[in-house]
Amino acid sequence: MKKLVLFFVLLFSIVFHGQSRKNQFQLNSKGEKHDLHVSFQAPFEITDKAALLIQFPQLIELVKEFQLDFEKTIHFSEDKWLEMEKNAILNKGEATSVIGLKNIFKIIVDNPTNEKLLNLAAAFEKLEKVNYASLISLTPIKPPFDIAPVTPNFQPNQTYIGPNPGLNMQYAWDLGIKGNGIRVRDVEYGFNKNHEDLNEVNAFVAEGMTISSAATTEYTEHGTPVFGIIMADGGSYGITGLAHEVTEMVLFPEWQQSGYNRIFAVNQSIQNSTLGDVILFEMQEDGPVSGYTDYVPAEYNNVIWDLTKAATDAGIVIVAAAGNGNQDLDGNLYLSYLNRGNSGAILVGAGTPDINHNRFYQSGWWGSTYGTRVDVQGWAQNVFACGYGDFVMVGDDFNQGYTNFSGTSSATPLVAACAIVMQSYYKTLTGNYLSGPALRSILKETGIAQGTGVAGNIGPLPNMEAAIQRIYDEYVLGLTSQNKTEFSVFPNPVQDQLRFLLSENFSTTASLEIINSLGQKVFQNPMPSTLQLDISFLSNGIYFVKVTDGNQSTTKKIIKTAR
Repeated sequence: MKKLVLFFVLLFSIVFHGQSRKNQFQLNSKGEKHDLHVSFQAPFEITDKAALLIQFPQLIELVKEFQLDFEKTIHFSEDKWLEMEKNAILNKGEATSVIGLKNIFKIIVDNPTNEKLLNLAAAFEKLEKVNYASLISLTPIKPPFDIAPVTPNFQPNQTYIGPNPGLNMQYAWDLGIKGNGIRVRDVEYGFNKNHEDLNEVNAFVAEGMTISSAATTEYTEHGTPVFGIIMADGGSYGITGLAHEVTEMVLFPEWQQSGYNRIFAVNQSIQNSTLGDVILFEMQEDGPVSGYTDYVPAEYNNVIWDLTKAATDAGIVIVAAAGNGNQDLDGNLYLSYLNRGNSGAILVGAGTPDINHNRFYQSGWWGSTYGTRVDVQGWAQNVFACGYGDFVMVGDDFNQGYTNFSGTSSATPLVAACAIVMQSYYKTLTGNYLSGPALRSILKETGIAQGTGVAGNIGPLPNMEAAIQRIYDEYVLGLTSQNKTEFSVFPNPVQDQLRFLLSENFSTTASLEIINSLGQKVFQNPMPSTLQLDISFLSNGIYFVKVTDGNQSTTKKIIKTAR
């Protein structure tokens, strides 16, 4: 009987409190110094040390022994807290993930050696009301990558713009969809605002933040191709960003003059984002395997995961690198990570830049981290972008340097740009925003399948034509397979006379609409009894013909051409 009671107690604990987040803290393999953060269980906000000790008297002896103090880990303005809680309730029905951020504390202790912090982490996790202890490295973790004279137009080098094996972003551009109205944030080390592709676009370092002068170009230049892939000036020279009409793109540097602080950078990126904004995590984390190359997603760290979950619940879209560690996230070492559930972020793996779309792996060098948690892939190699200057440096000018970017570093902005353009399209059509999980579902369901040449899931490659069509069909027209009329249109492409072929008779109340590629209704009438319509009044381009009969409707795409 005791065993049965214990079973139900454990089952109740798992169902109502989720999987244990404990025993996941670790020292970074290169980290000489760390910070210790602890998450406490409480259904309300714990405001300070005094409140902590009242709520958790079992802490008193530990505090006395080590002379501990406590400092809030997450710092949002009061307005931001209210906004995130409201949006989380609207999106998810509850705001547990947001409220949980309020009860994460940084532990302040004299002489915080790694050994002392490890002992403290273990001591805190022995307490029942502690969710987890987390060690954050204060040593920068490598990013996931491994003007005159006249600069040529390098857009032909950007083969990822075109159709398979590319993203088919040209399809979106041809519809006039280029990221307009969307704000973008990037969390990493730095970028070169003076590069000729970025010096006239609205890209900047977040107000009040700095790029560390101690960081080498290996770190600080990493963001230049990332910014360029997304929003490089769409002019006649250099490269063209995939979403070059975004409203702004802002860097939130992890490594500032004041030191390295990843949590603060992520905190600030969320503080300065709202519903519909897109944040890139151009970061990776040290995994549990001994050595320096077991890189995994930044959200492997418990605090970053909590921040990510709260942000995505509140309607902020996060696109994150899976890491270049060749790690299997479905393996036993990562069960505790998977048991947390899905953070809501779009995780990006690195695939081959060819029609095979295999997971990138090169023995003795690196491979993309993989597993069921990785959602979609981008190119691992040959992503032509601005920055570095190791491919070409026009006039020996650093501000006119170009590179072939690689790794999950290059894959992530490729996927992020797709999400940005999709978000822009949806916003133009509806005035609203898609959530990160909704964007992720579309990308996965409409993408080009991953190849089978290398084991390990990294998901499909985005296909922008199919993704945009899915948004239009499902989210704008609301089409379902159960509510479809049956008809065909011909000829297509059509010059002026559009004819209809019906599989069954329509009622006298059937109606006809023509909608342009921006979602604007340009024609509406009853269905013509002649089953023929003169569309010579339309400009050349892509249109959608929607026939509605009662509660059933179907939409067909047509191309209007000149005679």
